[in-house]
Amino acid sequence: MANTTKKAKGKTYPQLQSLQSDEQCWHKIKVFLFDLRHFKERTDSRDRLELITDPLYIAAPYFEPPEVQKIKSFIPNGCDITLGQLIESTLDEKLNRRMQKRVATADYRVCAAHDLAPVFEKAFGVRPKDLQKDKKFVKSLTADGLVLRQS
Repeated sequence: MANTTKKAKGKTYPQLQSLQSDEQCWHKIKVFLFDLRHFKERTDSRDRLELITDPLYIAAPYFEPPEVQKIKSFIPNGCDITLGQLIESTLDEKLNRRMQKRVATADYRVCAAHDLAPVFEKAFGVRPKDLQKDKKFVKSLTADGLVLRQS
């Protein structure tokens, strides 16, 4: 059995295998990633993303509180910080760059598809084209949204 935790700085953190082994949570992660890439062309994706109130984007309606904690504390491969810390530092960096570039337009928004999706996709080891080409997943998403039906 694969090790599903990682020790760092005296604490134990979940690893990717731990997230993937929870079918419901992994399905929700894939829906979240898909939505980040498709919010402009799919109203269901946009509707779900607009309900997020967490500044790190890992929250309801996608995830329940125990899942949020597990996901935020997960350490992506090749990192020595948690996903929550990685997203926070990425958002800070993106916002600082935008502030410098967008002073004239006053547009400081973070773009889900360009700024967030690549970070989450890399952390979870998911390629956007693989999700889009997965007809079973897209059909399930269209029919059931965040709910993973047992087949």
